[in-house]
Amino acid sequence: MRRTVFLMLLLLTLPACAASVLRSARESIKKGANLAGTEKTLLAEAVKPSTTHADQAECYRLAAECNRKLHAQQNVKLYLKQQFDTVQFYATLLNVFKQLELCDSVEQQPDEKGRVRINNRKKSREILLSYRRNLYNGGVFHYRKQAHAQAFSYFDRYVGCASHPIFTPDSFATTDSLLPRAAYLAVVSAFQAKQYQGVIRHANLARTAGLQRHLVQEYLCRSYEALGDSLSRVDALWQGLRSDASHPYFFSNLQDYLVQSGQLDKALAVADSMIQTDSRNPLYWYARSLVLLKQERDREAIDACDSCIVCDSNYVDAYYNKGIASLNLAVVYTEQACTDLSNPKCLRDQQIIRSLYTLAKLPMEKVRQLEPDNVGRWGPPLYRIYLHLNMGREFDEIDRLLPH
Repeated sequence: MRRTVFLMLLLLTLPACAASVLRSARESIKKGANLAGTEKTLLAEAVKPSTTHADQAECYRLAAECNRKLHAQQNVKLYLKQQFDTVQFYATLLNVFKQLELCDSVEQQPDEKGRVRINNRKKSREILLSYRRNLYNGGVFHYRKQAHAQAFSYFDRYVGCASHPIFTPDSFATTDSLLPRAAYLAVVSAFQAKQYQGVIRHANLARTAGLQRHLVQEYLCRSYEALGDSLSRVDALWQGLRSDASHPYFFSNLQDYLVQSGQLDKALAVADSMIQTDSRNPLYWYARSLVLLKQERDREAIDACDSCIVCDSNYVDAYYNKGIASLNLAVVYTEQACTDLSNPKCLRDQQIIRSLYTLAKLPMEKVRQLEPDNVGRWGPPLYRIYLHLNMGREFDEIDRLLPH
């Protein structure tokens, strides 16, 4: 019996508790006192299971009013040219958006009796329309200070609220010319803040801004990579290559993926297609040589390296590939060469082998010239070359350089 009475008393006091919080909040807002504390109390009350549907919506609405009051107080200081807190000036404005959107979201849900009553949307729209441009300005303020996480929260909200039901009459998707730029800034800020889902969310709209589309696409690829979504990353690389072929990031990373996954024919086809669009780009010829090396088509790889070197006489990787391809030819030919010293073919074979090692010598020495400190790269190949060419002095030098 006592337990029943206690539960009844508790149930009777719960609504009164919410009513007390709301009543106290209205007084604080009217007086402009303890607004931050009042907001905190309202938000805590809103998430209690005992808070009714209507009271929950009202908690969010009044929390927004607290922030409007705080924003107005900072605005007065600005008008009077007094010292004011710019961060709080924008933060309170952002909170108004968050809380009025929460209020609207609650009202979109059926109440305890299954009714949907959207009472505050019209007023919320009027309030938020007057603040919306400053939401963008808040993002710019933090962006210029390189506070990327904070900047993203403003740009994200600016773009996101455009599709919120509160703003349905405004059709911002078609009427707001600032929206693509805000999306672009949201992408850059999100990437710098390592909020990769934000990059993915805004990339499509950001590409329409006409601002460094290749950078937006690159950030999208990198975001998928950071999130471990390799399938989406590859799709984004293909899209980037089709739309911005001149940006080397897409081609290089797509080639790496195709080669590493064993799709050599496809990698060669991509390299060849890029060569057709720009035969003076050394990167494409180098990529072709790399795939041909993997396919053990060494003579064709040497030709591709020569084409690369014509485009860029200091392209060190092309010299390296040419040296390795020539060494491969020498090794293969040695395995098939005649070893019968009485056979005239033996002498001819030895001359061919020597010419192949000589062919490998010049490009590998060029690698050494271009990267003198990278002994681990050019040292072992030159060791083999000098050994087979019987170049004693050069061999001894390399032997001293290599670890034993």
